[in-house]
Amino acid sequence: MKIKRLKRGLTFSIREKLFGIGEKYRYIVDKANKEILIIPDKNGNMTVSRKKSGNAYKPLFDIRSKEVRKIVCACDYLEVEVCKNKIVVHTIKKVSEKEIIHRSNLVKIEDVIGRYTGEIVLDCAVGSNYPQKLFGKPTLSDDAYFLYLCGSNCKGSASSGTVSRKARKEIQKVYDVVSLFSGAGLLDYAFKDPQFRFVYGIDFDKDACETYRNNIGNHIMCDDIRNVDAKDVPDADVVIGGPCCQAYSSANRRNEKSEDAEKKRLLIEDYIRIVKCKQPKVFVIENVPQLLTKEHGMYINKVFNFLPEYKITTKVVCDSSVGGYTTRKRAIVIGSRIGEIVLPDVTFQTVKTVRDALKDVDSTWLTWDDVTLPRESTRLTMSYVPQGGNWKDVPPEIHKFGPATHSDIYQRLAWDQPSPTLVNWRKINLTHPEENRILNVSEAAALMGLPKEFKVFGSTLNAKQQQIGNGVTQAIGKFVKKYVLQALNMDGKIVKFA
Repeated sequence: MKIKRLKRGLTFSIREKLFGIGEKYRYIVDKANKEILIIPDKNGNMTVSRKKSGNAYKPLFDIRSKEVRKIVCACDYLEVEVCKNKIVVHTIKKVSEKEIIHRSNLVKIEDVIGRYTGEIVLDCAVGSNYPQKLFGKPTLSDDAYFLYLCGSNCKGSASSGTVSRKARKEIQKVYDVVSLFSGAGLLDYAFKDPQFRFVYGIDFDKDACETYRNNIGNHIMCDDIRNVDAKDVPDADVVIGGPCCQAYSSANRRNEKSEDAEKKRLLIEDYIRIVKCKQPKVFVIENVPQLLTKEHGMYINKVFNFLPEYKITTKVVCDSSVGGYTTRKRAIVIGSRIGEIVLPDVTFQTVKTVRDALKDVDSTWLTWDDVTLPRESTRLTMSYVPQGGNWKDVPPEIHKFGPATHSDIYQRLAWDQPSPTLVNWRKINLTHPEENRILNVSEAAALMGLPKEFKVFGSTLNAKQQQIGNGVTQAIGKFVKKYVLQALNMDGKIVKFA
């Protein structure tokens, strides 16, 4: 259905009963991709209106925000595509033949057939059985969508129902991603991109899977990866994941020699097993730096020895060096069958601080009230610790600590410094810069680089805390994503429209 552009925003009605009159929804504006995702939400601030049609009424959508008006006003007309579980409103800008000729010899195919400047996606119901496109445009590598784009302008395609291999290469590629040891999805959340489509995820933690499902998608499986047959995992261009890091970390030195810790360290073999079977173009492992050195490099050597077909690089990346708010360091292992991928040395001139991370965090964040309240004795101990200090600042008559006590115990954040590494901060009493309490879940999430809309689920407060503490920071994840995606795009750039 084609509709006219209106300066006041987006207004249209539909006959299909995908949305009921009076139902609530909300929308998210993706300024970078000029897209708007509208999601059903009983707490949303938008309501489906009604328009009279004869003796009945039709659902009416009327969105007049500044962001939507800007996208709509930039196009020539709009097309409404009604799908089984959503409505996609395409904003289309015509390009004249003269304009195309005067451009480079390499042009976008959208410039010939009508350029998509953005789209507005409406999903029909939370918990729908149909996959939700949470990461941008419909997959451009799909035959059906390619045909929809081309219409009768795709020579030989509309009639045959297939798309030539050459034509598909000329479209921007969408890469399928498999996520292993997904946790709450912090690495996957950092990898969000219109060119990445997540097709599979797995983690054994039920609470983490619930968080993942509500922020990323329903493709997550809750199971022990050791039970998974690699052949049942979908084919993918990229595999990402972080095998259990607790068994490598020096923070767990008390039980690092236990049988359970050894079993967790061997989980990297399951990651290798699945990569070996699926043969993605690229794989990414993120973990604590000790992964590279534990037991004289035995575990990282498994990656090199069992995956010789990949060019493998390793690097330890510090969160604050790539734009994050913490001093957290992660080992990044990248294997590639499309040429070596090397992460550059990067240092931000202006280091972000705790103040930068927490300046906008307040009681409107969903997990603001998720905090462990200290006992009076704990609060008293905290009161002796200045910003940047730790247990060493506590008088021995107040609390006696042994000489082997870890430096992060009772550490108080400093407003104008990066945060130390976040683990499960409740266990170490990581203290607020000013108040005598530990961080709440919202504050910890913000220090990890997560936005306000990221929802943390869990049957217990400890479960929510552990999910954040186990994750990778958004700055590190996005840093890795940038160079992986760059390598994938360069690999496919043989014959391409610009």
